[in-house]
Amino acid sequence: MTRAPIHLAFGLLSLALAGTALTLGLRLKAAERANAVIADAAAFAAETARVKAAGEAAGQSATLAPPTLDTPEAALAFALALAHNDSGGGDYDRALKALETLSQSPRDDIRLIARYDLGNLHLRQARLIGDEQVAKGRTLVELGKQAYRRVLDEDPQHWEARYNLERALWLEPEADDGNVEVTPPPAVERPNGDKPELP
Repeated sequence: MTRAPIHLAFGLLSLALAGTALTLGLRLKAAERANAVIADAAAFAAETARVKAAGEAAGQSATLAPPTLDTPEAALAFALALAHNDSGGGDYDRALKALETLSQSPRDDIRLIARYDLGNLHLRQARLIGDEQVAKGRTLVELGKQAYRRVLDEDPQHWEARYNLERALWLEPEADDGNVEVTPPPAVERPNGDKPELP
């Protein structure tokens, strides 16, 4: 019995495993870059707010350029970190611009996540506005509903978008006929009297 077929099989198996290791290594590097972007986004948003405040105090307009984002995943991570930044409710304008750009992505996964989080961003901003600017708050809720509907058009089984759309409909109900009065379900009262949470 010759050993050539055994050596050939072993060589092919080694090449396949090396290819797998290389692929996983590249994915790890991309994940590390995305994690670095996430870690830096909060600091970037805080520094942007500081530079903007300093510029306004001096009577000038100043902004920082965003970091270089070489993958769609990194751009999405950066946009989500801006939207969720804890200092001052996030950077709505930059997050909005980034998520709107990503919502046109040719990649289905990036596009759906961006559209879903665009809806969440609008609803969070409507919540921050509160009762002070009712018309602007309603407009933001409508934009959130549109974003969720776009997600559901592509993926009818996206349960998070379906749930958040229902929550948005509670806030701003719609009627098919102008003569029909729609009343939202009663708000869930919390022990401390807070309003129900939005996404």
